[in-house]
Amino acid sequence: MVNKRLPNFWRSSNLVFNRLLENEIAEAQQLYSSSRYMNQWDGLEYDPKHIEHCFFYGDIPPEGEKENYRIFTIRQEDREEIIGILSVYHGYPTFDSVYITFLYIGTELQGKGFGKETEAQLCKEIIKLGFEHIRVNIAIKNWQAIRFWTVAGFNGISGIYGDKVHSEDTFANIELMKSLNMRNIYQEFSESR
Repeated sequence: MVNKRLPNFWRSSNLVFNRLLENEIAEAQQLYSSSRYMNQWDGLEYDPKHIEHCFFYGDIPPEGEKENYRIFTIRQEDREEIIGILSVYHGYPTFDSVYITFLYIGTELQGKGFGKETEAQLCKEIIKLGFEHIRVNIAIKNWQAIRFWTVAGFNGISGIYGDKVHSEDTFANIELMKSLNMRNIYQEFSESR
């Protein structure tokens, strides 16, 4: 088991990240349901109880431990409604890695910088905890997400999984990795200004 995990509450300049509470499951599931369009790219069926499952059991890798999983709501500062969901697993596939299992900003707020702000603050928080790498798995057909993560500095390919032949009915994922050292983070921040 990993000893270091994200706290239940953290913030960036415009956003607040809280660990999901049981009474927020329905609202978070409603937001999650607006991401159903992504199923056309990953071939997975929509799960109407996904958030509830994540809250009680986690979205964990084989032989993983629920204690290393966290699911967070994302809200704008001074606003009550949930605008996004972030879930991570600490210590997978290596002890010094954090795995983003899901990041989604509501459709109407996409393109306003909230995803970028979330990713940047997440990196800062996990650097404080001493993690060295962060990974994310993306459907290869989800070009918008691939573009988002590569611009954010996820430029290492740690795996490609799925069907070997491309067609409308086949699916594959790419796992991207970002090394977290302060020099790279500072350089990315400076270039984005």
